[in-house]
Amino acid sequence: MHDIAIRNGRVIDGSGGPEYQGDIGIDGGKIAAVGADVGPARREIDAAGKLVTPGWIDMHTHFDAQVSWDPYLTPSCWNGVTTIVMGNCGVGFAPVHPKDRDWLMDLMDAVEDIPAIAMSAGMEWAWETFPQYLDAIDHKPRVMDVLTQLPHCALRCYVMGERGAEDIQPTDDELAEMTRIVRQGIEAGAFGVSSNRLLAHRTKAGELIPGTLARYPEIEAIAKGAAEAGGGVLQFVGPFEREWLYSIAQMDGISVTYLMGEGGRETLDPLEEKAYANGWRVYPQVRGRGTMIIMNLEASLHPYMINYAYRELVGSLPMAERIRKMRDPDVRAKILASDWDLTNDVRLKPGNKYGEVGPDDNTFVDDTTPGSRLPWLLERIIANPAKVYVLGDPPNYEPDESASVAAHAARRGISADQAFYDLLTEDRGQTMLIHYLEGYSQGNLEYMAGMMRHPITRNGLSDAGAHVGAICDAHMPSWNLAFWGRDRTRGAKVPLETIVNKQTRGPAEVYGLLDRGLLQPGMRADVNVIDFERLSWPPPHIVYDLPESAKRFMQRTVGYDYTICKGEVVLEHDELTGALPGRLVRRPHGSS
Repeated sequence: MHDIAIRNGRVIDGSGGPEYQGDIGIDGGKIAAVGADVGPARREIDAAGKLVTPGWIDMHTHFDAQVSWDPYLTPSCWNGVTTIVMGNCGVGFAPVHPKDRDWLMDLMDAVEDIPAIAMSAGMEWAWETFPQYLDAIDHKPRVMDVLTQLPHCALRCYVMGERGAEDIQPTDDELAEMTRIVRQGIEAGAFGVSSNRLLAHRTKAGELIPGTLARYPEIEAIAKGAAEAGGGVLQFVGPFEREWLYSIAQMDGISVTYLMGEGGRETLDPLEEKAYANGWRVYPQVRGRGTMIIMNLEASLHPYMINYAYRELVGSLPMAERIRKMRDPDVRAKILASDWDLTNDVRLKPGNKYGEVGPDDNTFVDDTTPGSRLPWLLERIIANPAKVYVLGDPPNYEPDESASVAAHAARRGISADQAFYDLLTEDRGQTMLIHYLEGYSQGNLEYMAGMMRHPITRNGLSDAGAHVGAICDAHMPSWNLAFWGRDRTRGAKVPLETIVNKQTRGPAEVYGLLDRGLLQPGMRADVNVIDFERLSWPPPHIVYDLPESAKRFMQRTVGYDYTICKGEVVLEHDELTGALPGRLVRRPHGSS
């Protein structure tokens, strides 16, 4: 007799094969049987009319701090996720000299918008080396499995000290030490290393983060450490020469995954041909929609955050009082007429070779002059009201021009500046505006549709746990399923079996997790039973539930009848059961 039997579901098994109707039998944390009738069980789950999929594997999260205080890893726990990969984008917390702990938290705050005050209160610093970090988080039960990667920023500064934060290349001895530490980290259980060359990611002082300008020998030394430990994944963000990237993927046991943004589509077909022909393990990672930000007056970013009058008149007020005062015509006029604080604007810094640029001119981002890019971003937003949209309720992430701020201004007979102001002060300040940074240049998601369908891409980039005051994308696996498989009206949909594969067996294969991501006998029993018609979520809203009452955006998905992790029901009818079967997963030494 099975422990659990899931009956009569619409099974999409993660392989990419077509849907079929059948049963799933579970015993002792593994799938014991799949078929038309798997036999009796102690617990019966009626899945008639429901989708039955493997648990989602979210391969791009930033829960590196949250794992210290939150066994449920909210909000991913409400989205069918049973395995997460953290330590992405080169940022994390080990290895670290004790004196540098605050610096690493400030770096994570600056790059990933995770409040340093919450991390300081919630984290238990019981490590210096990366193996010690693994030991520190290993003993804590949680609702899902956790995989780690060793972050390049922390590694560089641990080895090079203060020099690691500068554009100084490591010595031969320092390169050898990086190789040793990476080898040690992967032998202890890390699944790989992450690195970041994105010029937009900067410290609070406006400096490029450590490793941004690392030369190829440094990355190769890191890859060498992984290869010596039996292999692993190298995760990259930012510009890289593709041919060089291929050479890294040819090292023994090395897989490469990198973040694919708009503009990379033309490289995919030759990449696929070359990679497949040579057996290289190179996997572009995409999200189901473009990179975006969410704005309201509680968010980390909105049009008035460096406005002098806004700061002086209302910036420190509680939200309800702030909105009430902003509706005063005199206050409105003063804020709309006010200058901005451009003290740290990178474009005005000595040495910035590009000087003043227009809101659509991105050339200056190639300049490494220290300084803030925030004024440029806010100018880009304000100057492009046709590309800023009201998210709406239910939220619409593929809006047309009628939802734009420009359209609202035209309908009301007011200026775009006035429309921004009025929209952000309506509905108790809860109206959400969205702006796509990339992936929406044509005013639709057709580009992303091509990325979703491409055979070598994998769905990632939820950024769960990060950018908590500017996005709310932890529901990305759920959204991909519903939007691309059910809801899209402005273009073609994506087959459900493709979506499921790219969120289950696809990422499992990238990270060598060959025990999961498939609904087949012998596989780990990570399973979702989804009421596909009910799958939905409200607009994001701000909550103050992080340590020290720090804020974040939150969306609570509904439609998961059951999520099963390692054979235990962890979510039932959208509510957590309290079961905590998840653990830190360590990469088996010498595996490839």
